[in-house]
Amino acid sequence: MKKIFTFLLLSCFIIATGSINAQDNKQIDKAFAELKVKGEIYFSFSIPNINTIEEIGRIVSIDNVVKGKELRIFAYSNLSEFNDFLKLDIDFQLEKHPGSLIKNPKMLLDPTHKDISSWDFYPSYSAYVAMMYQFETTYPGLCEIISIGQSVNGKELLYAKISDNVDSLEAEPRINYTATMHGDETVGYVLMLRMIDYLLTNYGTDAQVTNLVSNAEIWINPLANPDGTFMGGNNTVSGAIRYNANYIDLNRNYADFDDGPHPDGNAWQTETVAFMDFADSIEFVLGTNIHGGAELVNYPWD
Repeated sequence: MKKIFTFLLLSCFIIATGSINAQDNKQIDKAFAELKVKGEIYFSFSIPNINTIEEIGRIVSIDNVVKGKELRIFAYSNLSEFNDFLKLDIDFQLEKHPGSLIKNPKMLLDPTHKDISSWDFYPSYSAYVAMMYQFETTYPGLCEIISIGQSVNGKELLYAKISDNVDSLEAEPRINYTATMHGDETVGYVLMLRMIDYLLTNYGTDAQVTNLVSNAEIWINPLANPDGTFMGGNNTVSGAIRYNANYIDLNRNYADFDDGPHPDGNAWQTETVAFMDFADSIEFVLGTNIHGGAELVNYPWD
């Protein structure tokens, strides 16, 4: 009787284990299928404490950390990163990709639209380029649009240079703003366009704006990863992804003081080289890189 009970108990364990493995394999298969279509996945997993987060952060691109009995990590991964993550043998759950959560976004296709001042839209890629150059046309003494290069897919990496004497080299502090390095973090995309518009339209009438533009050289790049933002097509931000067209996280692709020139193990991307060369050509005294998601401050090297 005891042998029969032991056999039944062992059989139940084998069946239960098989079910768990089948469930894990189902998640893994689903992840690989999504990676094949989209190039990156968004998923979550739990870790018991903060001690291992640095090691995991070298493998996947961490988006958010939710504190509870355990730490719930939300992260992105490309194919090679996911393969490395699987070696850690950590249970995970696929989550809805943030870029797929924007359903039928209000897109501006015509930059001359009379309701542009409402700022309740995302510009299409062509509308974005047209808007940037329209700033230069409308405010030739205050604004110059400069392309510092192109993305992997040939989209422009544009800066608006704003100064009261935009064609002159003055002894003024130079300030660098850039946004949407992660293509699906699109809040900064619109905010930086609005900031350009605000500085230009209020110069000469608002004392604070006039002081800033008269005494500083302000550089604003609203869209650092246009390929990621417009992965779903040039006329929509729906389907945006975090990584660039090569499925590399640009935020992890720069040289690091401690971890060397290639901390992510990847070659510098086209966008990375363009921004590094640009930063080397101009002595900025202050820089702001606008992301979306978790609220945090990185220092000192950001």
